[in-house]
Amino acid sequence: MNSKVIIVEGLIGAGKSSLTKELAQTLGSDTLYLMEPDEKDGANPYLSDFYENQRRWAFTMQTHLLQARFRMHLQAQWHAMNNQGHALLDRSYFGDTAFARLQVKTGAMTENEFETYKGIYHAMTASVLLPSVCVRLQVAPEVAAERIRRRMELQTGRKCEDVIDLGYLRDLDREINHMVNVLNSQGVQIVHVPWDTDRSTPEERVDAVKEIAAQIMETPSKDLFLDLHRRTL
Repeated sequence: MNSKVIIVEGLIGAGKSSLTKELAQTLGSDTLYLMEPDEKDGANPYLSDFYENQRRWAFTMQTHLLQARFRMHLQAQWHAMNNQGHALLDRSYFGDTAFARLQVKTGAMTENEFETYKGIYHAMTASVLLPSVCVRLQVAPEVAAERIRRRMELQTGRKCEDVIDLGYLRDLDREINHMVNVLNSQGVQIVHVPWDTDRSTPEERVDAVKEIAAQIMETPSKDLFLDLHRRTL
């Protein structure tokens, strides 16, 4: 079995978490599914504080998420390298850089803080291999903004997201594109998935997920012996 590490990247509100879970189920029972750290169960205890005071909490939160995603990635790659099955990550160690780069551009994180973040990030890379596949959910910022609004109405734990504006989503989309382009240049297979349109029936949703899973399975497995660590994001 040629097990793969698969990362799923996309905007806040793109539908990334739901798709990742469905993909994991479709890829088989041996697939390891690792969920993005969020405010549930204290996985991201800084989220609400960050939205209330970004300058105070940006560096603290981003560093917390970086170490959490680093540990997730190690778990995923060992699962795959030992042929236990595929490993699927709802956002990744690599994707964290898109948020960090945006934090410094908005002024939420200082240049000195960003240099510290980069130092920690690069020190961790001795243990991190490139993923086999990156699934890039392509959702317009306007669509993501509407989905965020809808889920805030349904999930009380999401109320803090009401400060996310369209400009932020557009800027984040550019940073995610930059990160994905770097991974692509380093040999990671990118699966671009248009995800603006809501599937009208459960059957359509299942068919769409099966199609993405088929693209992942058709991707040649990487030669881990010759695999290179990524250099910079």
